[in-house]
Amino acid sequence: MRVAVVLNSKTEKIVPIVEGDIIRLYDTETEETEDVTNPSIHLSEGKRGAVVKWAESRGITVLAAPPSMLCELSYDSAKSKGFHYYRVSSDTGFAEFQQRLKNKNIELVTDLPLTEIEPSAVVLPNE
Repeated sequence: MRVAVVLNSKTEKIVPIVEGDIIRLYDTETEETEDVTNPSIHLSEGKRGAVVKWAESRGITVLAAPPSMLCELSYDSAKSKGFHYYRVSSDTGFAEFQQRLKNKNIELVTDLPLTEIEPSAVVLPNE
């Protein structure tokens, strides 16, 4: 299974979509990784939704999910597409995440706590 993990490339910490400059695609069976520039890095809005769409287009429906990973709209979109999540704390490094997967010390879930979902920003047209 391939998991999308958003990282700060300098610290190798797992971060919410809007804070990470790379997305690491991690194959849990082969342990191979592929780093890709976060496709939302140059967007001013819709970053989380853009990454959900991007991941789905690559056949990936599993995300490492620290708090604030998704907003209401992107979470609804991900749920409708059958995404699953590995919940991690906000200070989790990639190596620790990888070890937790190897040791089967992390659970794959279908829902995230609503307290970890950010409100969606609504842009109103100028009147």
